[in-house]
Amino acid sequence: MEAEGRREQAREQNQAQQAPEQVRGDILVVEDTPASLQLLSKLLTDAGYRVREAPNGELALWSAQAQAPELVLLDIRMPGIDGYEVCSRLKQMPGLDEVPVIFLSAHSDTDDKLRGFQVGGVDFISKPFHFEEVNARVMAHLKIRRLQQQLAAQNDQLQRESRQRLAEIAHMNRNASASVYCAALVHELNQPLAAIMSNAEAAELFLQMTPPALDDVEEILGDIRRDDRRASELIQRMRELLKKSDPVAQRLDLNEAVAQVIALLGSEARMRRVLLQAEPAPAPLMVSADPVQLQQILINLVLNGMDAMGASPQGIGAADGGCGKPRQVVLRAGLRGDGMAEVLVRDHGCGFGANQARLFESFFTTKAHGMGLGLSIAAAIVQAHGGRIWADNNPDGGATVGFALPSAPAAAGGQP
Repeated sequence: MEAEGRREQAREQNQAQQAPEQVRGDILVVEDTPASLQLLSKLLTDAGYRVREAPNGELALWSAQAQAPELVLLDIRMPGIDGYEVCSRLKQMPGLDEVPVIFLSAHSDTDDKLRGFQVGGVDFISKPFHFEEVNARVMAHLKIRRLQQQLAAQNDQLQRESRQRLAEIAHMNRNASASVYCAALVHELNQPLAAIMSNAEAAELFLQMTPPALDDVEEILGDIRRDDRRASELIQRMRELLKKSDPVAQRLDLNEAVAQVIALLGSEARMRRVLLQAEPAPAPLMVSADPVQLQQILINLVLNGMDAMGASPQGIGAADGGCGKPRQVVLRAGLRGDGMAEVLVRDHGCGFGANQARLFESFFTTKAHGMGLGLSIAAAIVQAHGGRIWADNNPDGGATVGFALPSAPAAAGGQP
């Protein structure tokens, strides 16, 4: 016994002294027969593996939770928790559900193997085992597992890069659409700036009176502050549209997002003689989304709807949407039957032609001028938020582009 204890101690010291690159894998061996457990442990250790031993199912689960192994060799027939139950529990534990489990069994009938695969096992080794077979199967499954981990890491990296490229392209598209918005912004800024100038001149006149009309000046200063806030809000909207930042999901009300975009594009709509209307949902329509990206989707869809109705006629809402319909774009927000929140952007243009199926392709455009990125970026943003986007011709003329996003769960305390 003392000699065996010294050998076990020496084996543990040898494992501890091995450099990380020399260790071929971290294996948990679960076997209730002491002789088999010791033999497997010794053979695997001598082959360069780091080995942990567990004589029963309870200790196996404890050891795996304390430190996840790379692979488990698991006896089926054990007192207490058998191997099937151990494997089933491992597959339900985060961080352990992908660890490969190879069953050890003296019974090799089909039913045993089927049950083992059903609970998550990846292979079987029959007793009495040959170490060459054990080593070959262990090496194969460790290699498969490591390749899976590498693929998962590469996939994560590709997804991160994809999101980064999407954000960069979306930012470029925001800059492109900003030229349209800038013209409207300049027009809209002229109103509060002109009012500030006029009020400032009036204040000077009141101050030159004898005695100065201070009450009138105080009222004028209030008007100046109000117009200054309005101008600041307009400039802030533009900054938010143009700023380059990482997407951050927030709880948002689609009704409010629609109202903000109508306010942003109100001046542009007036210049184009388009009637821009909102049909909000009767209750808050909460989603989890990046506010700048959501605003970008809505701006793209509204501008496309305006473009679909051609050049500006005389009079807002005139019956000249390009096909004898009122020049009107309607944004309707609502809750779908599947629980998703949607926004429909409906125009009174001439609808989509034969290329409708290609609308969301990158660099495809029906316009004489444009890169064909607006709808493809909108689609990519919607899909990145777990939603879907579509386009249809309206039965009575014009077209509708809609998108749906998953509804955000209720906030703590039952608040919207």
